[in-house]
Amino acid sequence: MSKTLNIEAARAALARAAWARGEAPAYDENAVSDLLADIRHLCAAAGHDFDRCDRVATMYFQDEIGGA
Repeated sequence: MSKTLNIEAARAALARAAWARGEAPAYDENAVSDLLADIRHLCAAAGHDFDRCDRVATMYFQDEIGGA
């Protein structure tokens, strides 16, 4: 997936989360924090380990940007 597509997917997730709350889409740090909190709630409800998911996401990100 290209970096542009990654960014568009994230923007779409932020917009959809705002829509679900009945709010206008926002793309600032507060909106990102709200979405991450929502994902934490989802993980807790589904029995997923959010911290593990976050570590794996960091590995994916590092790989995608060519980092170590």
